[in-house]
Amino acid sequence: MDQLSLISFPIAFAAGFVSFASPCVLALVPGYLSFISGVPADQVEQRWKSVIRPTLAFILGFAIMFSIFGASAGLLGRSLARSRDTLNLVAGIILIVMGVAMLVLPRLGWMQGDRRIRMAKRPETLVGASLVGAAFAAGWTPCIGPILGSILTYAAPTGSPLAGALLLFVYSLGLGIPFLLAGMFLTQTLSASRWIRDHWNMVNAIGAGLMIAIGILVATGDLERITQQLSRIGFAGL
Repeated sequence: MDQLSLISFPIAFAAGFVSFASPCVLALVPGYLSFISGVPADQVEQRWKSVIRPTLAFILGFAIMFSIFGASAGLLGRSLARSRDTLNLVAGIILIVMGVAMLVLPRLGWMQGDRRIRMAKRPETLVGASLVGAAFAAGWTPCIGPILGSILTYAAPTGSPLAGALLLFVYSLGLGIPFLLAGMFLTQTLSASRWIRDHWNMVNAIGAGLMIAIGILVATGDLERITQQLSRIGFAGL
């Protein structure tokens, strides 16, 4: 199986955080925390102990679902292993296109819209909160589509379901840890979200630039060579 160097995991984690920081996901946070916990949005911070357990269950739900997506991408890559150079070229081009989309779509008004929860009944158990998390992953909004799609594309050339699942699990941590911190420090999170909203173009441009650079490395095969070199000096991945 292809190796994932240690640099793959910070990239995946950062992609998860950029997904969380996108304006339409930030707009969801208070509503989701209130919905899964049953605590009114204006009391989430004061009653954070009642919010933590359902939030953890919610994060587990979307982490499992995203990991399944990653495993599927790795499995698809394995089935195309005989055409590895072609797979790398196609994956690299897709990553570049996704990076460009991250730059262009916000200018068209996408990746900015507010999304609302439309569920008739809130979950009353931790299993229910996990299912809401799985639904969140399965029905991800357009705002995280290019970012999630980029990480899935990055997972495919590994040719390993395990590596793909692990990569997407780390992506889930980048998305989930801020969710968890928001449950404990909602006021600070909302304050930070205002800063992110005001500087979103810069945050998004950095993420897009990184994705385009990775796409170039994947398409040319340089990423695989870098990974092999890192493994020789002790930075072995999967």
